[in-house]
Amino acid sequence: MVMYKRILLTGRPGVGKTTLFMKLVDRIRSSGYRVGGFICPEVRVGGRRIGFRIITLDSSREGWLARKDAKDGVARLGSYLVLDEAEEIGVYALQKAIESADLVAIDEIGPMELLLDNLRKEILKIISTGKPLLAVVHWRLRQRDPEIYYSLSRNSVIYEVREDNRDRLLDEVYPRLLEMLKRATS
Repeated sequence: MVMYKRILLTGRPGVGKTTLFMKLVDRIRSSGYRVGGFICPEVRVGGRRIGFRIITLDSSREGWLARKDAKDGVARLGSYLVLDEAEEIGVYALQKAIESADLVAIDEIGPMELLLDNLRKEILKIISTGKPLLAVVHWRLRQRDPEIYYSLSRNSVIYEVREDNRDRLLDEVYPRLLEMLKRATS
């Protein structure tokens, strides 16, 4: 039996990765496990994406990860400026998850999040601890950041979310996630 410590969700933009991720987080919480981490949902105004927020899973902190109209930030990625306020929120969420959660959950591990040095270090720390992890991984992470991708993919089960499988993946991934958590907490 392979002893995996991470379940990763990947796939093209807009296929339902975040929806699946949040359903899994809700089910795991309903099963009595503590979940910590963060999500980075897109923000749309008038049908146009203007940026991404970063929100702790306990909803205690939130801010901007990246915005198109920002003037000051850490680095530019395409038409978005990644903002330094996201680093403090993400690091806080992951440190708290390491201390008190049964499962660390991150949506997403991608180029924007990894531009923030301390957040990148915290993600690497979580990988090295072997704490159970559920993460949405940017579909091009293998090419953009091989170090993180290969660290993540060891001891992992990777699911590619597609339009033709997204509805059935909840019932496929949840039992594996539950099994992983039972092994880790026993």
